[in-house]
Amino acid sequence: MSNNLDGGLCDLESGACAVPGNDTLLPHEVAQTAGPQADRTTITYVTDPICSACWILEPAWRSLTERYSDLIEVRHVYGGLLRGWQGFHDAGNGIRRPEDVAHHWDEFAARSGQPINSSVWWNDPIDSSYPPSIALAAVRLIAPKAEEAYLRLLREELFFDGRNIARPELLEELVAELGLDVQAYRQRLEDGSAVSEFERDLVRTRELGARGFPTLILEGPDGRLVLHGWLGLDRLEEAFLSVSGATRRPHVASIAEALERLGTGTSLEYATLTGHSVTDVERLLAAADAKSRPVGRSQVWSPQSEAVA
Repeated sequence: MSNNLDGGLCDLESGACAVPGNDTLLPHEVAQTAGPQADRTTITYVTDPICSACWILEPAWRSLTERYSDLIEVRHVYGGLLRGWQGFHDAGNGIRRPEDVAHHWDEFAARSGQPINSSVWWNDPIDSSYPPSIALAAVRLIAPKAEEAYLRLLREELFFDGRNIARPELLEELVAELGLDVQAYRQRLEDGSAVSEFERDLVRTRELGARGFPTLILEGPDGRLVLHGWLGLDRLEEAFLSVSGATRRPHVASIAEALERLGTGTSLEYATLTGHSVTDVERLLAAADAKSRPVGRSQVWSPQSEAVA
C-alpha cells in the first residue's frame, strides 16, 4: 500500500473525506435495488476516527440511530484515512503538513455549526489514523456492542479536547473508561488479531466501492441505498424510511429524555434530536441544569452525573 493519499483529507464542497488511492467520489445516492427481506435495516458505515466530515454527520447520525435503534443494525468499516504524512500533499485544500489541517477543520466547524477543537494539529499532531482504527478493531473483537461507544469517545477526545487519539496510552485509557477488559484488549493488539481485523476493513472498503468518508450503505426490506458525504437529518431519515419501510417517528420531545439518550453532546446534536433550534435547545438545557462548556463557537452539554471538570 502506498504511503500517499491520492485524494484530499476532506473537501468542503462535497462534504467528504477521500479514501486513499481513489480520486473519484461516489455520487450522493445510488439507485435502489432489491434488498434483503428482514425486519431490521443494516447500515454499513465506512468511516475513520479522525474524519472531520464524519464528525459533521454526528447530529443527524445520532438522531437517527437513537430514534430507530430497534430497527437498525450498524456495521462499521474503517477505511484508513491517514496512513502517514510521508509524501502527503493535498494541493486542492492547501495541506502539506499537520498544522494546515487546523485551518481546514475550522472551516468545517464554521460551515456546519458542529464545533471542532483543531488544536491537536498545533500541539500534538496525529501521525496516522491507523492506531485508533486498530484499537477500534480490537474493541470490536472483545466487545462488539461497545464499538460505537468507543468510537464516540475517541471522537470526543479529538474534536472536543484536541487530544491525539493515536497515542497508545490514551487508547487504552478509554478502553478502561468504558469498563472493558483491558487485558483482553492488549492481547488483541499483541497477537496481531486487531491488525488483521483492521486490514480486513481496508479490503472491505475497496470491495464496497467506497471512495469517501462517510459512506453509508443502507440495506433494508424495501431496497438498498448508498449515501456519501455529510448530510442533514431530513435526507438521512428519508433514505432510511425508503429502504426500511418504517413509519416516521417524532423527535424526542423531553429534554430530560434527550439528556439520558445522548449524554455528552453538542448544541447542534441536541437540537437535531429534539427538533428545536440551537438557541431554544440551549435555553432548555440550561433550564434543566445540564452542564455545559465551550468548544469553539458552540457548547457541549452533559447531564449533571457526566459533568466534565
